Amino acid sequence: SSSISVVALQPLERMLAVVRERCTQIFKYTDNLKDDSDSESDTTSEYDDMEHDSEFVLLEKVVAKLAAIADLSSSHHEVEIKAYMTEHEIMQVSWMQGAQLSSRVSSEQKRGKAEGVGSMDREPRSAANSLPISIVDALQTPNFNTLDLSKEHKISTAVYLMVDVAGAASAWARNNIPEAHIWAFTRKVESEYHANPFHNFAHAIDVEYGVYRYMCLIDAERFLSQTMQFSLLVAAIGHDIGHTGVNNPFLVETSHELAVRYNDRSPLENMHCARLFQVMTALDTNLFVNIERDLYKELRKGIIHAILHTDVTKHNEMIKDLGMLYQMNSQSFDDLKPENAIKSSSEIGLISGMLLHGADVSNPIKPWEVCARLARLCMDEFFAQGDMEKKAGIPVQMLNDRDKVNTPNAQIGFIEFFIAPMVTEMVHLFPPLHCLAEFLGQNIQNWSDIWQQEAAPAPDVVAKVTARVQKLSEKMQVLAQQAEQHERLKQG
Repeated sequence: SSSISVVALQPLERMLAVVRERCTQIFKYTDNLKDDSDSESDTTSEYDDMEHDSEFVLLEKVVAKLAAIADLSSSHHEVEIKAYMTEHEIMQVSWMQGAQLSSRVSSEQKRGKAEGVGSMDREPRSAANSLPISIVDALQTPNFNTLDLSKEHKISTAVYLMVDVAGAASAWARNNIPEAHIWAFTRKVESEYHANPFHNFAHAIDVEYGVYRYMCLIDAERFLSQTMQFSLLVAAIGHDIGHTGVNNPFLVETSHELAVRYNDRSPLENMHCARLFQVMTALDTNLFVNIERDLYKELRKGIIHAILHTDVTKHNEMIKDLGMLYQMNSQSFDDLKPENAIKSSSEIGLISGMLLHGADVSNPIKPWEVCARLARLCMDEFFAQGDMEKKAGIPVQMLNDRDKVNTPNAQIGFIEFFIAPMVTEMVHLFPPLHCLAEFLGQNIQNWSDIWQQEAAPAPDVVAKVTARVQKLSEKMQVLAQQAEQHERLKQG
């Protein structure tokens, strides 16, 4: 028996000890990959529970973890062009990736019940007193709709979300920002939005509401400071201020003064940032007049970062970063303890950008009645730009030709290639956002039904699109159900 021990058992024990040691190092390495990470003692990591697992279980975990990270690291930011995609869908993908022309084709193609926001107690103040109770109540649900609000109700809603609702951000605002300045600021911002079909002040308030609602659902106070939360609401109000009704590629193609000024790099988003802070140069509209210089610089940096990341060309990179954040901290997010993972400035910036960008493109993840109206308005603006492009004799961008683009079909592609990957990562990180996946699954099915009615496509085309729609719809419903069940289980 001693010979067997020397020949077999002792080497095996040494080998398993090495396995355990290497697994420890790998899990520590994945934690330390985070920028500005905290000390080991302050970090909840997967190697903390290693003593409870066998070496073989540890190996399985390591292989799964490294495979997921490798997949994210090696993947391209761009959505892959598939052989089944139509020319119109290729145009949509190209638009997402900032392409100017619609002639880009891959070699493969050449070959052949939502819950309410929850407890959002409100204190009746000046803005609340100027709003009908129906509007105040709607802000507690996913059904809030800015489209039919009067100008005064839009302004009052904007102020209400900043200072009148319960929460750390509004409490901080009430204690640090003169109420008169908030009203003057909001009225000035409203006056600088143009009467575009979609990118107007109603959209700004809708995005502010979206950011607020997401922060409530995910209990953002656990990892975002009260000043950061307030700055995100300010960013939302001003994220499209002065929008010209045309997109960045149009500005670049026409050598617009904004494209020249900002060197063709996110000209709209840079302009929005500048205009927003120009509003605050006047004393009566300066929200941060009483704020210390260092805090002002921090707030300004956060607002600019969030607005710049509403540029559609940054979308795919953001999705990849969100996926990486989840893979590196899956235990914390699965345990509904995001505060253990979101600590560094880069992580806070990523989540802040996700909240604003997610609210900015949230049309497909709203209840159907609101989703459909907003989509039509957005396409009206695209078509108006297409008319300008035809008149100017420049290439008509994807989605902009009213004579060729079918709105329901465009929405199917937009949801499949653009929104669904984002929602998937958002729900992975924050299971309380499961209602977004539920709405998305319902809405793509509705758009498919309307597309078949309006366009009367060929049976073989219907069969292919229907299969894709059904697959995605089922995926979103499963994602929503699993996240909701997981949330209930963890909350007991």
